[in-house]
Formats: sequence, C-alpha cells, structure tokens
Amino acid sequence: MQTEDFANIAVEIIVGENAKFTHVRHAPRNDAVQVVDYSVRVAAGGTYRAHFANFGGKLSRTELHIALEGKGAEAHLSGVSVLNDGHADVTTHVTHACGKTQSRQVFKHVAGGHARGVYQGKVSVAVGANDSDSNQSAKGLLLGNRAEIDLKPELEILADDVKCAHGAAVGDLDAESLFYLRSRGIPEAEARALLMRAFIGDAVEQIEDESIRASIWQAVDAALEGLS
Repeated sequence: MQTEDFANIAVEIIVGENAKFTHVRHAPRNDAVQVVDYSVRVAAGGTYRAHFANFGGKLSRTELHIALEGKGAEAHLSGVSVLNDGHADVTTHVTHACGKTQSRQVFKHVAGGHARGVYQGKVSVAVGANDSDSNQSAKGLLLGNRAEIDLKPELEILADDVKCAHGAAVGDLDAESLFYLRSRGIPEAEARALLMRAFIGDAVEQIEDESIRASIWQAVDAALEGLS
C-alpha cells in the first residue's frame, strides 16, 4: 500500500546459486511514514549486498529477513542515517541456515535535534551450520541533548566452530580531534562536518558502484551541512 505520505511495502528477493545482487535504498528527508519489509533468500555461492541511506522522515522503518541457505552464501549490509528530526529504524535478522556462510553488517547513525535513530540486528546460526562467519558493527553520534540513538546487536548461536562478533557504541564527536582541526585554522562548522564524514565513511564506501556511491555522498554532505 502506498500513498503520497504513507507507504507499507513488502519485497521478496531470491538470489540464485552463484548469483550476485546489489540493492541500494535512499530514503530522503520528508514528512511521510514509510515501512518496507524485505525477505531475502540466498542460495549456495550467492551474494546479496544492500545499503540503506536514511535522512529523516516522520517514520522510516526498514526490516530485513535474510536466509543464507547454501554453502558459500554471503550477505553484506551497510547503512547510514543522518537525522535532524524524525525517526529512522533499521531492523535486520540474518539466519545462517547452512554452514560456511558469511554475513557482514556496518551501520552508522548521526542524530541531532529531536531525531531518533534505531538499529536492531540479530544473527542466528542454525544447528549444524558450522564454520559460519558473521560480524555486526553499529555506531552512533549524538549531537544534541534531545536526540536519541538506540543500538541492539544480538547473536543466537546453535552450532560449533563459528566465528561471530558484534559491537555497538554511541558518543559525541571526539573533542581532541575537533581541537586538532580547529588549531589548524579550520572553522568549527567545517571541522565538525569533516569528522562526521569520516565517521560515516566506512559504511558509505561499502557501495561498490561509483556513481551510486557519489550520489549517496552528495545526500550525506547536504544532510551534514544542516547538522553542523
């Protein structure tokens, strides 16, 4: 269902054996409620790459349910949220249903004003899915007393001989780095923007297509200018 100010969309993606699928979603700043649910199945040797860029809405919620169903299947997820208002929520659930599968997640949030950014990521390793390899990283920058960032990575491991890790951290801009840039004559607003861009960088650089990556960087820079 979709109208001008409301969208509730479900998408099914099937990645066949040894196939590769790249998926980029750009949610611009608006006053809409947007809820999107993705169901993804990846067969043996297949690779699913996805990047999600959110810039603020009344409510922007993305849910991903990903099943790695064959040996050598991979999922690489990344995302950025740069928010001065509104709510951006990303929820992921990656299931390693088969052994010798790999998943990677890198999500970065920057929130100011009255914005709220949320990341909930669950990785499940099924019984017998030995040699699964998973890593989750979620970090946030809070730029105001009324902004909020909630990060919740989670692991459920029911197999042996797996390599799984996760981490989450929320903080402010590093004061020493900001002082260093200011001491070299860089105006404070520009220095803050440079630090925020560096913070977000590793997530945006996950986008392999150069033209799409440049487009997302353009949107990120415009959003950061409003936060500086």
